[in-house]
Amino acid sequence: MKVSRSSSSSPSRQAGLSLIEVLMAVLLVSIGLLGAAGMHVRAIGFTTDTERRQMASMVASELMETMRGDTLTALDANGAPKVDLGGYAKAAGAELAAVAANDCKPLAAEPAKRLGCWGARAKQLMPELPDALLTSNFIVGLDVGSGVISVTVAWPVKKGQCLDGTDNDFCSYTLRSRL
Repeated sequence: MKVSRSSSSSPSRQAGLSLIEVLMAVLLVSIGLLGAAGMHVRAIGFTTDTERRQMASMVASELMETMRGDTLTALDANGAPKVDLGGYAKAAGAELAAVAANDCKPLAAEPAKRLGCWGARAKQLMPELPDALLTSNFIVGLDVGSGVISVTVAWPVKKGQCLDGTDNDFCSYTLRSRL
């Protein structure tokens, strides 16, 4: 009796196919994991930006609340904000007053010292905040026409990584409100 062998079921023709299938599966899984790792890195960037925005919002709100607690200084007799906000106004490029720890606990009475304590609090919450950014991009102003006070706070980022689309090496947050 003669046994015939079919060439399609030959073990020699299928040898190595399982290895190729495994290598293809490993390649596809690796590509997926690289994509997931990239998304994770980007998510960390968004989380860091969100944390800094929250800190900036808190710092701006603290100063607004400080001014609300000192309306006798910031407002005139008619209840409108004074042009210089009673000493709370700070232009871009103006330095904050130097303060010692005992100036801030309890909070000093003079608006200039309170602004200095505000800057010290910002540096406490955002340790990477350089003094130059405090001077140039921490701004407290008044829109005289509407009576709206704006408090702008900034924090450093890598150039072009601010999520607002600017190419600066800092991001900024502005709080606008009335007293």
